[in-house]
Amino acid sequence: MEAKDFAIRNMPCSSPLPELEVPMINTMVACLGVEHRKLNGLNMQLAYGATRLASDGGTIEANQKILRVWEDIRQDLRSHLQIEDGLVSWGEAHHAISGALLDTLKNERQAMRKLIATLHERSLGVDRELTAGDRSAFAQTLLVLARTLDSHVERYDSEVLPSILRALFHR
Repeated sequence: MEAKDFAIRNMPCSSPLPELEVPMINTMVACLGVEHRKLNGLNMQLAYGATRLASDGGTIEANQKILRVWEDIRQDLRSHLQIEDGLVSWGEAHHAISGALLDTLKNERQAMRKLIATLHERSLGVDRELTAGDRSAFAQTLLVLARTLDSHVERYDSEVLPSILRALFHR
């Protein structure tokens, strides 16, 4: 009976592993910083292309380029947001992130999901010629997403990631 009690108390996930946690969280924060720089570059291209698309419809080549940029962002965004979600969960569990900031992050994430879903619906007909209204709506949605991503990256770089690092190294 004593051996069984010992096995239950020493399950691998029953206690924190601080010697692994600190470098893991620190690495995730550093990787997100690199990813944010990459995302900023793509986001600038997205905003520029969407502005051109909204103003003059752009050339077919320009339209295809903005779709490639959007696809690059879309592909990277899923795993990127998953990593951020993990860090935010850690930050919430360690009281590193205020309730107000958590609410802001939750609302921002919902807005991004809606924009991504809208863009997915509107970009399904890429091979067909878009009407001026369709092009304008698609471009406007891209611009809203670009602004959202810009504020998202700024918020993470200036508030979320520093808060996580402060909590991580003040243990």
